[in-house]
This record gives sequence, structure tokens and C-alpha cells, in this order.
Amino acid sequence: MNHRLVLIGGGYAGMYFLRAVLADPPEHIEVTLVDRLPKSPLKTEFYSIAAGTSSLKEVTVPFPTHPQLTAVYDEVVAIDRSRNLVTLREQGELVYDTLVIALGCVDRFHGIPGAEENSLSLQSLKRAQITGHSILTLDAHRSVVLVGAGLTGVELAAELCETRHDLNITLVDRNDLVLNGFSDKLRRYVETWLRDHDIRIIHGLRSREIAKNHLLHEGGALEFDQLVWTAGIQANPLVQSLGVTTDSIGRAVVDEWLRVPDDPAIFVLGDCAASSEPPTAQLAEFHGQYAAEVLLSEWRGEDPARRRFQHKGTLGSLGRGAGFGTVKGVDVAGKIPRILKSGVLWSYKKHVE
Repeated sequence: MNHRLVLIGGGYAGMYFLRAVLADPPEHIEVTLVDRLPKSPLKTEFYSIAAGTSSLKEVTVPFPTHPQLTAVYDEVVAIDRSRNLVTLREQGELVYDTLVIALGCVDRFHGIPGAEENSLSLQSLKRAQITGHSILTLDAHRSVVLVGAGLTGVELAAELCETRHDLNITLVDRNDLVLNGFSDKLRRYVETWLRDHDIRIIHGLRSREIAKNHLLHEGGALEFDQLVWTAGIQANPLVQSLGVTTDSIGRAVVDEWLRVPDDPAIFVLGDCAASSEPPTAQLAEFHGQYAAEVLLSEWRGEDPARRRFQHKGTLGSLGRGAGFGTVKGVDVAGKIPRILKSGVLWSYKKHVE
């Protein structure tokens, strides 16, 4: 009987997993990919969809084709570990022998009243498109508030400077500088760049409630026409419903092979897996490759090789002409990191296509 391998989620982790598994799969393996869309989204670029600087074609790549791969375009609504079943919204149930969960993350609203109901989001391609339409169709001089001055918030603010310089853009954050986690040198560089491009930055602001057209905080209210939430993530709710041990943001605790410890039939990858490393596309890609190597080794009767993730650096963009980041521990800013980021994106597309 063939071994039924089901992968749910075709993002960075899922694509690396597929490419590695399908390079030379044993003949008895049947792979089923489940994803809501017929193409793999480049989530790190969703800010450019919202800012109107990239097309749908630029931020998606096709899924691979292979005689042993079946693609099912549907949404997973439940996972029954006791019966090895995945339930789909439209197409019924799938039985698995091995399940790989790579569903990514969703927004984390920290229990702030009204945040989920009154915020725009970038956590899915559909939401990014809705956000882009909501912002780009605003009349001139309207106000856009971005909650969260991490990488996504900064990149979106910078990109909006180019497409909608007529809007009043405000970046709010609870920290004393943008980009918490980067070096102070880079944080000051980016903060200066943003202010020089007429982006208002409010530090030390802690949201108490978000209403339809204003944000309430300890010092009063901040009015807006549109508000985008970029202030935290958590694992996909399906992971949190599995009944496994999770961390503080709902990611499943996994063993050194990326398996659920008490259920070796299930691998959890990327933003769904608890890790001491911050959730990034790099980590997701590593997880996808590594999980595939583990399975291929086991199917061949070999002991899988242990591997450790090595962070290569982080790059961010400030519009089309400038960027910032760290490469092998060295801070970089200006045109070069922007070119490097474009190169990384090109390299990823070439690899998975």
C-alpha cells in the first residue's frame, strides 16, 4: 500500500519541503498538497501588494508538478489526530500516514478590544489585496495609521511614500525606536529616513482600544481613516486546536526532527513550530528542507543527519531605492542592501521554480 503524505500549506516551508521530497521520492509515496490558492505566495512581499508597488504575479510562484504530487485547492477546517484525517471545507476528508503542517501565522491582537474588527491586515494574500484597495483608493490627505514599527510596518510605510505621498502616514509603536531587535545604529538610520520622508512616528504608545475611526491610548485618541495591524503574530489557529503542547504564541512544540513528540506522524514547520529563533522566511525554508531530508532518510532505511539552523542575516527595504539590514553580523544601509534583497527574492524564485 502506498504511503500517503499530506502537506497543508504551500508557503516558504511548504515549497522547500516539496522541492526536496519530489527531487527523488520512493515510488510508494503519494504526496498531496493542500492550499487555498493555486500558487505559492511570497509573504515577505505582501507589504508591496498593499502599497501598490507589486503585482499579484510578482508575489506568487507556481507550485511544482510531479507524477506523485496531487494539488488540492481548499481550506483545512479540522485535523483529527485520532483517525489521521484532515477535513477540508469543500472536498471532504483526506487520510494521511504522514502529515506536514506548514500553515504559517495570523495576526496577534494582544487582547486589545476592537483590534481585530477594525484593523486591516497583511497576513494573507487576500487580506493584503483588501488592505491595498482600502488604502490606495483613499482621497488625498486622508490618514493611515500603521500599528507596529517592526520590519513589516516600516517597509509598508516606506513603500507608501512612493505610491501615496499625498496621504498622512503615522507609524505607532510601544518602543523608543523603530525596528526593535536591530542594532541601534540601523534603528536610528531607518528612523531618520522615515522622518525625512514625512512619516510621522509616535513612540511609547500602547493601544487600549481600537474603534472604527480612532485608536484609544493612555494619552487620548488618534484618529485615522484606515489602520493596518503589523504588531505581532501567532500560529495558525488550527495548530492551537491540535491538542499538543504549544508556546506563548500558539506554536507547536516539536522535537529535534520537527515532529510532534507524542505523534511522530505529524511534522510542524515554519511559523507553526516553536523555536528559539524568530519566525522568518529563512527559518521556514530550513524547516521545509530539513523535514524532507528526515523523511527521505527514514524511507530509505537510513539515520537522518542532524542539522542546525544558521541565520544568514536580515534585509529590509525603504522603497525601491534604499534598504537596511545585517549580513553575517555586519550592518548595511543604503542602496546595496536594497539590491541584495532583490537578489535574494530572485534567487528564491529561481530555486523553487
